Amino acid sequence: MRWFFTASINTFLLLLFLFVDRGIGLYEKAPHIIVFMADDLGWNDVGFHGSNQIPTPNIDALGYNGIILNRHYVLPSSTPSRAAFFTGLYPIRIGMQGDGIRGGEPRGLPLDIKILPEYLRGLGYTTKLIGKWHMGYHTPQYTPLHRGFDSFLGFFNSHISYYDYRYSNQNMSGYDMHRGDDPAHGINREYATDLFTEEALRIIENHEPMRPLYLQISHLAVHAPLEQPNDEYNNRKFMHILEPNRRKYARMVSRLDESVGHIVHALGERGMLKESLILFITDNGAASIGRYRNWGSNFPLRGTKYTLYEGGVRGVAVLWSPRLQKVARVSNQLVHMTDWLPTLYAVAGGNLRDLGEIDGVDQWRVLSEGRGSARDKLLLNINEVLKTEGAIYSRFKLVRGSVDNGYYDGYYGNYGQRPESLTYTDDVLKSVVSQSITYHLGGPVTQPSTMIQLRGEATIQCYVNITHYHRYVFTTCNVTECLFDVVNDPCETKNVAETYSRIARDLDLYLEQYGRILKKQIRVPVDWLADPRRRNNTWEPWISSGADVYSSNSAAIFQKFFCFYISIIFVSVSRNAFI
Repeated sequence: MRWFFTASINTFLLLLFLFVDRGIGLYEKAPHIIVFMADDLGWNDVGFHGSNQIPTPNIDALGYNGIILNRHYVLPSSTPSRAAFFTGLYPIRIGMQGDGIRGGEPRGLPLDIKILPEYLRGLGYTTKLIGKWHMGYHTPQYTPLHRGFDSFLGFFNSHISYYDYRYSNQNMSGYDMHRGDDPAHGINREYATDLFTEEALRIIENHEPMRPLYLQISHLAVHAPLEQPNDEYNNRKFMHILEPNRRKYARMVSRLDESVGHIVHALGERGMLKESLILFITDNGAASIGRYRNWGSNFPLRGTKYTLYEGGVRGVAVLWSPRLQKVARVSNQLVHMTDWLPTLYAVAGGNLRDLGEIDGVDQWRVLSEGRGSARDKLLLNINEVLKTEGAIYSRFKLVRGSVDNGYYDGYYGNYGQRPESLTYTDDVLKSVVSQSITYHLGGPVTQPSTMIQLRGEATIQCYVNITHYHRYVFTTCNVTECLFDVVNDPCETKNVAETYSRIARDLDLYLEQYGRILKKQIRVPVDWLADPRRRNNTWEPWISSGADVYSSNSAAIFQKFFCFYISIIFVSVSRNAFI
């Protein structure tokens, strides 16, 4: 009897330990996690940052009823940003810090790195990816179904056209829409944002609510090319925007906002909303000019996509969940893209020790409770090829180097602000998101006076005459390093490196430490064997599963393949010469 009693106590203590050890110990059930990842969305392209030009009532409603993350930092382009999100690691640790993966480039996110959906699947989650991948696909092992996702509908490359789903690179062009491992040739001519929204609705409708769902909608929107939805009402709604390309872009943003509303509504109808956590983020700032220009606006922030200025790496972000304890507020906590792996894993009930040594930190308690601080320092990036690097400590940011001799370093995208909308708060209250919260969670939603207050807190104000500054008025940081006080000077107009020389030295040392562990980018040429014309005009894996071209120490491997290709060419030329 005594043995039985002792055994029972030991069993109880073991179960208690496992329960506490498993996660944060706050909830009986793991939440459904819904991640919206927009592409190239600008700081100035959502209403809660003070813009009236493009209404985004659904995205705004999530922010006003949750948390607006006003110091959320991402990477300056797509592949590094997504690598940071999935791995919780700074991309420099795995050689992913450079340009986005090009179609036909035989490299990808290293296979020995476990990523977010794999961790969540281990906790019993159903994992779904819709939209953009851009993490490599030269061999099948690099594609979503082999990296922890149970299903996938989307595209492998950096972008596609919105109606016929084609991607072009150099002299190669082909179809890039896939369901699972197979090309989805039966799908065509449906606007990509709508296609991905409908897929999300189907997943939610058919999901068993008792099982936790991880659903990531990585929209093509609002990446170039500029292709607007065929919607007469939507087309008339933005006639106040005189610049025609900006007007197209506004219609694309509006459709993205509608997608958020439809998906939140579907969660409510299935009884899943009250157990959900919803994160809306962008992968980087808008491409206001230059390569893949989309006419987005980061104004009044300096710089665009590709740069380490605020316009490139300070991304739009909101977090919403009934599980957040303190909501309807603007958070100025430092949050980095790497933080989402540990944060979401902890909320899901995971043990953070499972993640090993990563750069991301668990932000859940700090964000939920609105007190304390999870981090005061972060690495923006080190790109040893472009010779750009940057880091943040508290309110100070150190930047070195420029892309294309400072071409992207100025202030772009101020297409003129529409006068203050008298119906702004009414539009947010009438949004699908607000109505879903009211109906399915019993409300109330954040009231207009609070919305106006939050909007003011989330809006960045800079010098009134900043629109008249030429981009070369300020130091471009490719001659000397720049230190900016991004709390008091968020538009990065004044280099204070001499005034705060000690802070600059400390950040120099911080960057130097990370420079020592940097794994060099693997820069491989596009492989002509990837040409879609070899595979029914479709972008697909072109190397067999057993042959992994890309690895962290692939210099010798690349040399071997290069010599192999040269030998083929030599033999071919020799034969032709002989004939």
